Amino acid sequence: MQAKAKKLIFIAVLLTGCIITSLISTNDKAKTLPGGSSLLQSAQSAVTSKAAQVKTVRVQVSGAVLEPGIYDVPASCRVEEAIAAAGGLTENADSERVNLVRKVRDGMQIRVPVQKAARKSSTRGRKSQVNAGLDGSTTKKSGSNRAGAGKNNSAVQSVRINSASVSELQQLPGIGPALAQRIVETRNSGRFSSAEDLLRVPGIGKAKLAKLRDYVEVD
Repeated sequence: MQAKAKKLIFIAVLLTGCIITSLISTNDKAKTLPGGSSLLQSAQSAVTSKAAQVKTVRVQVSGAVLEPGIYDVPASCRVEEAIAAAGGLTENADSERVNLVRKVRDGMQIRVPVQKAARKSSTRGRKSQVNAGLDGSTTKKSGSNRAGAGKNNSAVQSVRINSASVSELQQLPGIGPALAQRIVETRNSGRFSSAEDLLRVPGIGKAKLAKLRDYVEVD
């Protein structure tokens, strides 16, 4: 009886050891299988890394803003944030005609119109100049004003925008140190082939280009 009992105890111990060994082996295999914890951790890391990347879109902001130009903004931002990136609205901007809460999209052009009162004032000014030119009594006076203007403008020498320094670019009308620096930075990424290429410079719109056109040379 004692021999039989010892034999049963030995078999029980042996089975227990086999079960423990099998459990350890199964746990090790689970860590290396395609569906194991190592693959899960890699997938979680990839998702976290992708979520950390901030997607941006490129938009053009023009019209009644302080610094018209092309800007890279977060894809989740709205029109009001893109306008803020362009320096904000000017005093004569008509913000009521712009949907400020609209979400931006890649390639979008955001144009801020001016107020109707400002447009009418500008139109009246142009009409007054035309009428003065048609009035014979004021023709001579207008001519003298143009002569004086020509004399003042002659003080501004032509500037070669592809080779001029920052200080030389500041001789152009309406160009300060910051805008002159942006002209140089834009030129470094691609030379200007015409005066219209100045529109690539953030802060230079069509109105400012019209003032610069007679004073720039493309070399």
